[in-house]
Amino acid sequence: MIGAMKRSLSFVFCLLSLLSLTRAQEPNRPANAASIAGTIVKEPGSQPLKKVLLQLIAEDQAKAGNYTTTTAPDGRFNIENVQPGRYRLFLERTGFIQINERNHRIETSVLDVRAGQEMKDLLLRMLPMAVITGRVVDEDGDPLPNFGVSLGRKKPGKATDAEALGGERTNDLGEYRISGLFPGQYFISIAPAPDFANLGHPAKGSPDLESKPDTSYLTTYYPGTTDATQASAITLRAGDEMPVNFTIVPARTYRIRGIVTGIPARQKPMVQLISRGVNTLTMNAADVAEDGQFEMRGVAPGSYWITAYSGSEGELLTARLNIAVVAADVEGVKLVPVRPFTLSGHLRFEGQPLADLTPYTVYLQSVDDIETGGMSMTFVPGSGPVARVDRFGSFQWTGVIPGRYIAQVNGGEGKDGFLKSVALGSVDASAGFKVAGPASVELVMNSKGGVLEGAVIDQDQPVANASVVAVPEEKYQKIRQRFGVGTTDQNGHFVIHGLAPGSYTVFAWQDLEDGAYYDAEFLKSQESNGTALKVEEGSRQKIELKPAPVSEDWQ
Repeated sequence: MIGAMKRSLSFVFCLLSLLSLTRAQEPNRPANAASIAGTIVKEPGSQPLKKVLLQLIAEDQAKAGNYTTTTAPDGRFNIENVQPGRYRLFLERTGFIQINERNHRIETSVLDVRAGQEMKDLLLRMLPMAVITGRVVDEDGDPLPNFGVSLGRKKPGKATDAEALGGERTNDLGEYRISGLFPGQYFISIAPAPDFANLGHPAKGSPDLESKPDTSYLTTYYPGTTDATQASAITLRAGDEMPVNFTIVPARTYRIRGIVTGIPARQKPMVQLISRGVNTLTMNAADVAEDGQFEMRGVAPGSYWITAYSGSEGELLTARLNIAVVAADVEGVKLVPVRPFTLSGHLRFEGQPLADLTPYTVYLQSVDDIETGGMSMTFVPGSGPVARVDRFGSFQWTGVIPGRYIAQVNGGEGKDGFLKSVALGSVDASAGFKVAGPASVELVMNSKGGVLEGAVIDQDQPVANASVVAVPEEKYQKIRQRFGVGTTDQNGHFVIHGLAPGSYTVFAWQDLEDGAYYDAEFLKSQESNGTALKVEEGSRQKIELKPAPVSEDWQ
């Protein structure tokens, strides 16, 4: 009996030892850690999608970390030991893009992860992207190699405006292929390789000066027009591989003649012509003769910026004019370059002692560029709109030409910081300013921006992945940093930090094209859907919103 008891005690002791050993070998899970599990499917059809890379990125890197995993053959994924916090969930697989339950594209999902929470059966969706292929030939059917193929996604609410997506060049067979396209409407254009024969200045008396019609290959838009306003968009569906072919025929072109004056001796100027089409940027250039005369050939009808540059860095002169080519040569253009100037400035934090300000960068943006949607023509080569701030807050924008500008600040760690004021001398320039020569700009930051939080609810249900935007009053609507932008998590909750004091109208939208809320026409169409709000310095407010309706034109 005693022997049997000893054997039983020995067995229990061994069992307990094994259990202790097993527990010791298990990874230690933090008491407050959470887990996230779910499935990624391919739409349409809800088929499991394997080999999808998931990245979970904490919005506050100081409090939480980042996590990565890949889906299994059954589309399942599991992420353990997730610290509490608010996260962005990114999905990546070649040939696919993330969508929501209504089949609209989303860049990311927002998740609020709480201590000890176990998220199960999270369902995420991806859509196969489309491909455009084609061939570019001349009037005889021969391939046109090295022609540029540009693609632009049609902007919501716009007839012929597009977001340029880049492109490629045709190969030796005149063929091209562009992949990774989300279903939607796209503009396609074909641009010829630069014709260097148009760059040189013809000698006087040469046959080139005769007034005979010029023809050349021009930028051509689908379905075959050289007029950007007549371009048509093609519609792509999920998984499409659509052939779009072009036959390029020489068309009538015109010349621009003029003179560059006021250039110091031994400085040779260059004249450049730039036009922005539906989704392309067309550039041309001309040499300038010793007497300042220039002639630019092979110019298609359209509106252009013509710019003259002369000199080298530190001694550069520049001039710029807007000209239109209609149905005739343009004569008598006069360009008088002037020396660009420097805007000096200082950045400081209101009510705070001097600190190292090198994490900050200051931007100078042209109001003309914002209004026209074109590339920046406001800085001469070798300079730019970005300046680093030194540790004492000083900075310089170099190569600036006369115009209207907006100043913005980026960087730093404080999420509640905002640009409180901009002063040009003694003048308030917070909504923008005009300069014609060297000047000094004072930028004042404040670390107590307003905070807006709340929820988006529709029919008593939280709305996930909705865009919540605090739109500033009209005079600040060209300044994107004045907008407060947030995204709801799976509970419909959102937080917006760093709002500058002032009046706002707050909206919540589903399925809105990213950035459409910066468009003045869209905002005008939504005037009756917003909630007015007054933000004070350091204020913290809560609000409940309902999604505003968005017409298909803007989705």
